[in-house]
Amino acid sequence: MADKRYYRQVIIRYISIPSEDEDLNHGIDWIYRCLGLGDDRDEVGKLVFRALVKASHNDSGISSRDIAQLGAVSQAAIIYHLNLFKRSGLIVKDGRSYYLRGHTLENTLEEMENDMISRFGKLKKIAKKIDGYFP
Repeated sequence: MADKRYYRQVIIRYISIPSEDEDLNHGIDWIYRCLGLGDDRDEVGKLVFRALVKASHNDSGISSRDIAQLGAVSQAAIIYHLNLFKRSGLIVKDGRSYYLRGHTLENTLEEMENDMISRFGKLKKIAKKIDGYFP
């Protein structure tokens, strides 16, 4: 079986930081867009991401069925986004519940950052070896 860690992909987009007076959902949506998970038109993705962040704040997971009850969205569309988030390394699944992998949004982003730093360290090590082959 293939190692699923190699399927993780995160794209960091540079988007103007929301103003201080914007509400909580604007901040959550901004992080969602910055991580390349979707754009402003992706209402389902934003709904799913908000639900995950809010459930994690309450130190609980959330099921796809619970998310479906938050809006007129099919469970298939929700599961599509949950699988996307799992592949990005953002969430984990335990039974029927989904959780931010670091239990809080900040810890989750720190863990993802550490993954990136580790991967870049390995890339640089191999790049140094490759560079050593050239005179």
